[in-house]
Amino acid sequence: MKNKSGSTNLLFLALFLLSLVYSLFSYSLTDPNLVISSWTPYWNFQQWMWQTFFHNPQLMSKAYLALVVGFFTIYLLGFKKLKNIKPAQLFGKLLLALSPLFFSYNALSHDVFNYMFNAKMVTLFKVDPHVKVALDFYFDEWTRFMHNTHTPAPYGYGWTIFSVIPYLAGFHKFLPTWIIFKLLSWASYIALFFSLKNISEKISNKKISAQAIWLVFANPLIFIEILSNLHNDLWMLVPAVVSLNLIIKKPKKNLVLKTVLSLFLLFFSISTKLATVVLLPFWIYWFTKLFMENKKPFNWFEKLEKIFPFFISLALFLPLLTPRSQQFLPWYLSWSLIWLPFINNKLWKYWILCLSFTGLIRYIPWMLASGFEGSVIADQKVVVWLGAIALLIITQLFSLRKKKN
Repeated sequence: MKNKSGSTNLLFLALFLLSLVYSLFSYSLTDPNLVISSWTPYWNFQQWMWQTFFHNPQLMSKAYLALVVGFFTIYLLGFKKLKNIKPAQLFGKLLLALSPLFFSYNALSHDVFNYMFNAKMVTLFKVDPHVKVALDFYFDEWTRFMHNTHTPAPYGYGWTIFSVIPYLAGFHKFLPTWIIFKLLSWASYIALFFSLKNISEKISNKKISAQAIWLVFANPLIFIEILSNLHNDLWMLVPAVVSLNLIIKKPKKNLVLKTVLSLFLLFFSISTKLATVVLLPFWIYWFTKLFMENKKPFNWFEKLEKIFPFFISLALFLPLLTPRSQQFLPWYLSWSLIWLPFINNKLWKYWILCLSFTGLIRYIPWMLASGFEGSVIADQKVVVWLGAIALLIITQLFSLRKKKN
């Protein structure tokens, strides 16, 4: 047992050190128009990162690839070593191991700056960011380092309203507002742990395992896109999961209150990003079942409930195929990935996990070209889809060979 405990601790130590290296590396992609701090030691460090990596795309790409491969190596090793750890203990250690990412720069995405500026447009400029665009306020210093300044807010009004809270808490200042949005991303990661833990018994009739927690929360795509790149996707997913948790089985008390709260949370989720509208049929089914227990139609449907998570994961995967997502925005994969602990279809699990790897590798053509000029988007599609298909074939051949032996 001591050897197992020791190897487990080494795994978390390796994850901590790699997270620390990634956090330092992330500042190589700080926007040149953004001065986070004028503190001399930081500024000297930032200048060195730009000179070493930002102006050397090939070195930057190689360093990034090495980090991603390192993260996935730890991820794969973890499945075998973490069987006997309690889920809460595992998650606590995982948070500690990933803690350096709190200090990272959102290297692969500028979306958090759009969240911040949209809130600024509402509170300071008194305009609707779903109608007006950031470039209408070209005189504001924040527009110098933002991307997508020429389009209205692509998120729902629910997220825009929610974004006003951290912006006001940051007193209209960039640095404190940015830090508060970091805290919100970490809060969404923690909230997802509790929401999946609570829904597990209802949706799969068993407590969530340590391996299931590792499957979701130790996946490099999840923690890089949420904890480092600060995407808001878990603020869409957590309310949706909690919403379903409230109605899957009839509560012993406060049925009306919990049903109303469930509906509110689902609509907040939909108003953050429209994707979770696909959960409405499942919500309606479970809501109707609350009042139609032991009826024949539901007795028949109950046999299908075991594969509902697969259908949900599949439905939330479809937006990755659309032009709006450029046929694959990596953080969108989190919508499907969080349901994997409740899915028995191994082929689907392998497919999503292969895509989580190629989804992160997708950034390399963009790094090499220092932008989206030329054939970058086409190259990204090749990396994601052909890369994932190749990986899936390799994993299946390896599984077959293992069975024969």
